Amino acid sequence: MDFRRIEVIFLIVFFSLDIFLFLSFRNSQQLVSSSSTNTSTVTEMRKRNISFGNLDTKNGYAYYLGSRPDNSLAQNIQKLRNQKVEYEDVNHTLVSTLNSPVTVTANNRKQIMNKFVKKESNILFGNKYKYSPQLSSNSQIVYVYTDSLGEVYDKTAQLVFSVSDGEVIGYTQTYVRSMIILHERQAIKSEKDVVTNLYANSEIPNNSKISYANLAYTKLLEAKDSTIYIPVWFVTIRNKDSKVATTKKVNAFTGNIIKSSTNGDNYSAQ
Repeated sequence: MDFRRIEVIFLIVFFSLDIFLFLSFRNSQQLVSSSSTNTSTVTEMRKRNISFGNLDTKNGYAYYLGSRPDNSLAQNIQKLRNQKVEYEDVNHTLVSTLNSPVTVTANNRKQIMNKFVKKESNILFGNKYKYSPQLSSNSQIVYVYTDSLGEVYDKTAQLVFSVSDGEVIGYTQTYVRSMIILHERQAIKSEKDVVTNLYANSEIPNNSKISYANLAYTKLLEAKDSTIYIPVWFVTIRNKDSKVATTKKVNAFTGNIIKSSTNGDNYSAQ
């Protein structure tokens, strides 16, 4: 593989992001301004019966990341056992139906599936995936790709098990062999900034609970046969009466609320 050529491609793609980001963020996202009254906002939220844990005030750092299409799943498919497997070349997706479904309950499914995932004859590169309760639902158990740079909440790098009548019957898997840093690290918004600004913009209703507030990478765009990822805060809010949960997404670099998905994914939190 010509790594020098790949580096050049990513450099070209990254510099083309400047204009794209300016236009897309201005047109499709709502700007969330920083607030100097976070403390009073937190107090007001509690008065309105909005529940949440301790909000981290630390402003960390993250990157623009990139990946190239990878055929590692197709190249290792012969290692899998006791399942019917197909590989979709266009989307680089492995689709599996288990010969013997795995019985799980709401209480034990994480423990059981963690063991299942770690066995190479069950799942390829299983040690690269981590269970995500935030993205899982009654009908799906979702594992996300993770490495030293962080977690990826995106269908380009995900392991999704299908659950029917208390049994895991199969899964779909996508995989990226590695992430490439496209630019030096940049400061990101803190958890507290994100949550209080969501409330200030009427995105958190009264009588609700913030179940999760996780930082992960998700796909921004595809260009020149490459995928570009940005850091996003995924904030899941559950209504205390209806129990219905929604997940808000916020660009961690800018603080912009992402009104429409950058990749077309709709996540349903458990």
